[in-house]
Amino acid sequence: MERLETASAIVERVRPELVVTRYKHGVKANGAAIRENLEARMRFPGKEPYAVIGIFPEDTDFDMSLLEQDHYTDIALNEVTQVLAIVAEGALFDPIARLYFAYHPTSFASQVFPTEKEALTWVDQRIRVLVEEQG
Repeated sequence: MERLETASAIVERVRPELVVTRYKHGVKANGAAIRENLEARMRFPGKEPYAVIGIFPEDTDFDMSLLEQDHYTDIALNEVTQVLAIVAEGALFDPIARLYFAYHPTSFASQVFPTEKEALTWVDQRIRVLVEEQG
């Protein structure tokens, strides 16, 4: 489907109800990179809500100031995000991701996973529940 490349990630709408943001190896994840990737997915056509999987490789360099910023304060971003799964490859990022969500709870279901497979399974289950609730 749609695919955009930014300096730090590949942002792809793999299905109408799912966007995957796959961060590149060795990138620095800072406020500017996160914002650029959030804006990239907002450029996809349509206003229907979808699920998101963000994948951070083990060698991602995290700017700890990210913990201080709530990246989901934008109303439009919240309206199109139904579910958010973060894949924290490697042991170091997992506690950072969990700490972020403790500081900045989302208005939609969000969870941290060690593998892409686990994240996709959870996201697909959440999508089914949401479809049943709307149906």
